[in-house]
Amino acid sequence: MRRLIRHAAAGLVALAFTCSAAQVRANDSTAILSAGQLQLTTSPSIRLEREDLYLGTHEVRVSYRFRNTAQKDIATIVAFPLPEIIVGDDTQYDVGDADPANFIGFSVVVNGQPVTPQLELRATRFGIDRTALLARHGIPVLPFGAVFHQSLERISGAARQDLSRAGIVDWHSAFGANNRPLPTPHWKAHASYYWTQTFPAGAVTEVSHRYRPVSGVSFFYKDMVNDKAMQRTYCMDKGFRKAALQRFGGGNAAVRELHYVLRTGANWLGTIGEFRLTIDKGKPGNLVSLCIDGIKKTGPTTFEVTRKDFIPEQDLKILVLEPLTAQ
Repeated sequence: MRRLIRHAAAGLVALAFTCSAAQVRANDSTAILSAGQLQLTTSPSIRLEREDLYLGTHEVRVSYRFRNTAQKDIATIVAFPLPEIIVGDDTQYDVGDADPANFIGFSVVVNGQPVTPQLELRATRFGIDRTALLARHGIPVLPFGAVFHQSLERISGAARQDLSRAGIVDWHSAFGANNRPLPTPHWKAHASYYWTQTFPAGAVTEVSHRYRPVSGVSFFYKDMVNDKAMQRTYCMDKGFRKAALQRFGGGNAAVRELHYVLRTGANWLGTIGEFRLTIDKGKPGNLVSLCIDGIKKTGPTTFEVTRKDFIPEQDLKILVLEPLTAQ
């Protein structure tokens, strides 16, 4: 069975989004929605002296040490834009029962003090902003939670015509009870958490944030390790492929794909002075594969990479195979 898994990537930037797509064989797949690096509006005076990044399948933690090298304070908007979220019947995001307004559990701490970011939500269709249209009919921008589905199901009459003309919702599919057409949404959601940050002149500012990644989840099949695109994406070597077939050739494993934008860390003044990456595969029995040099095992589930004067040149894409039964 072929499902379309959308690989979207974004970082903490000034309201900017990037997105790409790839096709992967999988059963019951969910979409990947990965986020990444912190950026600011353009400033050539702020140096990223240290970055400590922890990547797990259920949590991402990042700590930064910035220094303002200028002789005056710099105040700027810091934003964490999520990747473009495709709202439709062919894309699923596994967010569980999370709060629809903060489904990744995004939090920020600056110099030891929590910061409450604001949230901007927009919806577009055919490149046209349709946020106001959804609000007029009481439909949330984000496609999560019971309230979202209930808001679509109660639409009727002139409101249904209004949404149909805009291409926002259609009622062409007939999979409801008694062959009653169900509403199918069609838009792109854009969400950004943001706050105003002041970097004092000549001083250090410590910023950390954490969130739950929305990883792509599917079931392992033996031909996956022979898929050339998968091999290139996750640098599956012979040892990994052999172990995967020996242990999971019968398909008794879940596949988690975690993507993280790393290249935007090169947007600061100079290099990243000190960089440490920790990969946590979750359980000792899991298998992990990714493209990075100099990785060392540091514990039953953890691996580490350290660099000095680091310039990130590629993003991270991590594949984890997780047994479905105790081993």
